[in-house]
Amino acid sequence: MNHDEMYDDEMENDIELLFPRDISDESAMVLCDFLAELLMMADSRYLCHLRRYREEHSPPFNDYYQYRLF
Repeated sequence: MNHDEMYDDEMENDIELLFPRDISDESAMVLCDFLAELLMMADSRYLCHLRRYREEHSPPFNDYYQYRLF
């Protein structure tokens, strides 16, 4: 087993510990609602940071594609 396969196995175990399969429907709903709310709060809190990062790391815009009809 190579290093990547060991890492994949560890990740699989971590995910299983964090997100077990045998939870109730209600627990799954509560967890997903919480994670969605957490994501929205993080997006809101760091909106300026996210925009700045995307602008700095996005590929240059090509005017040719702006007007091309597909």
